[in-house]
Amino acid sequence: MMMRILMVSALAAVCGLAEEPKKSTVAPKKAPAKSTASKTTAKSAPKTAKKPAPAAPVIPAGAKEIEPGTYRWVDPKGVAWIYTKTPFGIMKGPEKKNDIPEGAATAGWRVTDLGENLEFEKPYPFGGTYRWTRKKTELTDLESEFWQRSQATAQNK
Repeated sequence: MMMRILMVSALAAVCGLAEEPKKSTVAPKKAPAKSTASKTTAKSAPKTAKKPAPAAPVIPAGAKEIEPGTYRWVDPKGVAWIYTKTPFGIMKGPEKKNDIPEGAATAGWRVTDLGENLEFEKPYPFGGTYRWTRKKTELTDLESEFWQRSQATAQNK
């Protein structure tokens, strides 16, 4: 009980010592009054309309999935666009020409035929392997290219 009284009195002392903000002794300046003649001769400033924010990108209907979460779409002008799903929404950017030699994107990949499906494996950059299964009829461009190359090398052996 004694401790509570001591705490309350210490709190009251701290609050009592706190300074109040000082009030300014100088009166605020008032703007000069405008005459009605100046209002009629002055041109009113043109009002600027606020531009609406651009719409968030949406993956077009004809886009092809090239990787999980990444889509490629070619617009009517012939420009290829890449759409990527991120936790913050969809990102859109023009497709860049890769200087990567053929097959470098799939280096270290392995594929296993499971009948109607294919199981792909690729190494993670920090160790381990990433595995996924895809139907043969739903392969992405990269997966189908790798599948065809792996079949060709198997026939050459």
